[in-house]
Amino acid sequence: MTVEGIELEIMNTIEPLWKKESNTLYGVRVVLPQFDNTLNLFFEWHRLGRATTSRAINSYPSEEVETVLAAVRLIKIEKGITVSINR
Repeated sequence: MTVEGIELEIMNTIEPLWKKESNTLYGVRVVLPQFDNTLNLFFEWHRLGRATTSRAINSYPSEEVETVLAAVRLIKIEKGITVSINR
C-alpha cells in the first residue's frame, strides 16, 4: 500500500469518531511490533477529568511499518492530531 492510501484509510476510519468537542483531547496511538507481529493503530479521546476511550483503527503487517509511520506523520502535520508511538 502507498502512504496516501494508508492515510486516506486511517482518516476515513477516525472521521466519524473525531467529533471535535470542547475540553476533549484526541490522539492516535501506534503500537509497534516487538517481534514479527502486526502493527496496531488506535484512536483515543478523553474529556478532561474522565477516562480515556480507545478504539482500534486497523492492523498492518510488520513489513509496512515505515509506510504506516510516514502516513501517521502526514496526519499529524495536516490535521494536528497528537500521535504517540509505543513499542
